[in-house]
Amino acid sequence: MLFADARNYQAISLPFNWAADYANGKNYTEYDLLTHKKNDFYLIQKNQVIRFGLFGQGMKLFFEMADGLFNLNGKRVEIEYHADHGEVYYLTTNFKNKDLITYKEAYADYNNVQGIQHSNLKAINFGYKTIYSRDDIQLFFQPIVSLPFNESAFIEVKLTSNKDLNGYLVFKSRGLEVERFYALLKANKAGQINWTIKH
Repeated sequence: MLFADARNYQAISLPFNWAADYANGKNYTEYDLLTHKKNDFYLIQKNQVIRFGLFGQGMKLFFEMADGLFNLNGKRVEIEYHADHGEVYYLTTNFKNKDLITYKEAYADYNNVQGIQHSNLKAINFGYKTIYSRDDIQLFFQPIVSLPFNESAFIEVKLTSNKDLNGYLVFKSRGLEVERFYALLKANKAGQINWTIKH
């Protein structure tokens, strides 16, 4: 398993590659680590995945499929919603199914004479989307870790509630609160925040 292994694996072709650790101890990576052949994201055996994320540059950034907890290069990051009526929704302690997400952002230089000159990678992203349910509250939760080049890494959080909620989005590291943001949720309206990952 790549993410549980102490060794540092080198990414192929890009600064970071995606990887999935399977329950049987094997892994499936963006590029085969031996042949360097590109693998298809859509062939990931999703029912076997226990961890998913990115590796490269001497780092491993992933989440646990069981609950959605992030491990960002050895640092545990948790996300919670603290409602003003006293309920705490532990968004990254959620045992529901998760849809894997990974994508790259790029831009191209273009002119009318020569067409596209050159394509530049801007960021590599990974995360998941899921539903968090408790009592009569359902929260659509989509956290995406973004690794932009030459800028600070951040987590983009999208949150939608089936009911109006008033409260705070809370970010924790190693169990301790790092930062909180007022987050009024209107029923069926998506809210979004980008949180710069604190060291």
